[in-house]
Amino acid sequence: MLEIRLGANQEIEYVERPVPKARDEWVLVKILSAPMCNEYHQYAQGLPIPWIGHEAAGTVEDPAQSSLFKPGDRIVVMPQLPCGRCELCYQGEYIHCRSLHDAQLLLGADAATATFAQYMLKPARQLVPVPPGYNLDHAAMACCGLGPSFGAAERMQLGHTDTILVSGLGPVGLGAVINCTFRQATVIGSDPNPYRRELALSLGANHVLDPTEEGALAQILDWTAGHGVDGAIECAGIVAAQEFCVQAARIKGHITIVGSAKEKAAIALGTDILFKGLTIQGSWHYNQGSTAKLMRQIAQVGSQLDRMITHRFPLRQVRDAWETQCAGRCGKVILQPWA
Repeated sequence: MLEIRLGANQEIEYVERPVPKARDEWVLVKILSAPMCNEYHQYAQGLPIPWIGHEAAGTVEDPAQSSLFKPGDRIVVMPQLPCGRCELCYQGEYIHCRSLHDAQLLLGADAATATFAQYMLKPARQLVPVPPGYNLDHAAMACCGLGPSFGAAERMQLGHTDTILVSGLGPVGLGAVINCTFRQATVIGSDPNPYRRELALSLGANHVLDPTEEGALAQILDWTAGHGVDGAIECAGIVAAQEFCVQAARIKGHITIVGSAKEKAAIALGTDILFKGLTIQGSWHYNQGSTAKLMRQIAQVGSQLDRMITHRFPLRQVRDAWETQCAGRCGKVILQPWA
């Protein structure tokens, strides 16, 4: 099997290794669609990644001891390796599990659990069946393409009367546009990148703007009759974008943070949060109990997903894929391990 590893200074290794063996609860998955996420940041910075990728869809090659699947079943691979036994896992909030499996400790040299590869091992409980007739690339959007912002929309109880600011129109933010328009909300997309703003409009955003331009906040107030947005989904992972969401929100507005910023935002809890009565929460993923609901939604937004997925590359062209992401002129990019 072929597997990709990233060394320092953007050195890419194409590793040929034996196909790992299914065992116990660990199912052998043949990867057919591997959406790319934020790994390109490490590539751009010249940082090494020994195991790359956390999104995938494919087929069950060997179900091992699992009675949930049979060979040939189409599945989506969910992220992380949660313990499955703690309170958070039982609540369906496995993304926040603090007792994650150590794959190398459990599987040794066969710890093939990354998605930039032709095969991988994954616990059966982290596999979601793909219904008949679904496009497999579309189904793969149940991970980071739609997942984080779907969880945000669920927690915000987003509806058709809401005006929502989607901050950051990269792949996750574009997924947020799809999730919000599906709920018939009025969507304002915010991003300095003109290519992404145009793509957001094609996905159904009602308005777009460049938040770095003078008058951007005034434009939002004009679109919302002076009140500000009912809610914001922050996907950029940039401090300035987080602060912009706070400024753009109406009194008693709701902000959900999806993007991860390393720096600290200069937000005054009293004047910015308390006096406006804002609700601010994080949404890393969605509750496992909502999985079937998201899959049903995916079946209804296929044309939008076709526009959001702008590029596909064979696995051996991963450098071209990363360079495309670094250039910022793309939506969601998918690797095809068998192309």
